[in-house]
Amino acid sequence: MSQRIEWIDCWKGLGIITVVVGHIVSPGAKYIYWFHMPLFFFISGYLYREKTDYSAFLKKKFFNLIVPYLSFLFLFSLFQYLPLIMNSWQQKQFLPIDKIIIFTFLIICKKFYGGANLVLWFGVFWFVTCLFFTQQLYNLIYIKFGSNNLLMLKIMLCCYSLAMINYYLIKNVVFPWNINVVVMALPYYWLGHMAAKSLLINHKLLILGIIIFLSAILLDEGNLLHFPFNMKNTSYGVLILNFVIALSGIIITQQLAVLLHKISHIGNAMRELGNSSMLIMYLHQPIQITMKNYSIFAFPGIRVIGALIISYIIYKIIINYSIMRQLFLGDFPTDAVVKTLEKSKV
Repeated sequence: MSQRIEWIDCWKGLGIITVVVGHIVSPGAKYIYWFHMPLFFFISGYLYREKTDYSAFLKKKFFNLIVPYLSFLFLFSLFQYLPLIMNSWQQKQFLPIDKIIIFTFLIICKKFYGGANLVLWFGVFWFVTCLFFTQQLYNLIYIKFGSNNLLMLKIMLCCYSLAMINYYLIKNVVFPWNINVVVMALPYYWLGHMAAKSLLINHKLLILGIIIFLSAILLDEGNLLHFPFNMKNTSYGVLILNFVIALSGIIITQQLAVLLHKISHIGNAMRELGNSSMLIMYLHQPIQITMKNYSIFAFPGIRVIGALIISYIIYKIIINYSIMRQLFLGDFPTDAVVKTLEKSKV
């Protein structure tokens, strides 16, 4: 079991590298977008274990995901707007109190609404809320219908159909917390769960995955067929092929993670990145955007390395302090969560 967890951590490490590269490097990053976010929903599904106590599962995931989400939302907002306040204070150019209240209210509403509204420093926040709702909905569906594989397949096909309807008919509507993307995330989550149960991924699938992914790149480079895919913006591209190409990328990264896991130094580094992947998810954009302001960091590769290393260093600092682990990693002691759950039932 421990070996399995280690290579999964390596897989998560590889996944977070694709996320960082995808946000910094262009134009080749568009191929990473084909699979890098579906990959994280697939991995989450791979690690899923059914929870019959819906209330406990909801509250546990709230601690794990939403508490860090709110903590970083507050922290980044403070970092962004505090300099403006200090500058106004120094120049003694104060806004009327009513305008300050309206401005603050609008900022809070936009941040709380979340989803695709959040950009730059907050650009990846949509994933956390989408993952939270995906986990909750999948657990509910699986407990009710998981014993019937055919019915589960039909449900996931319905989810995928709803996602494509969203893309073709109402893609310009911004939903709160990107909750609409849940219907696209659920099929990847389900397939991840199925892969963990039956070990569907093998070398034959790897060869097929490589052929499909390379063929898609050739078609795109030759301007014969384009495959735009961006889960955050509900840009899902070509029907059916979007899902097949994403699965191809997932299979390739899975096999690569298994291979890297066996190489001691590289495997250790990848596992460390995997363990710190959620913190890197939050921090890499603020770090690389700040670095971009200085010409010495103009080369994208430097910002990729800098974002990964600095995020990892911050992670190593945070894990040494319990309150910081709770606020920014959602790492609450099990007994503390249990006590909270018990109090909520009184």
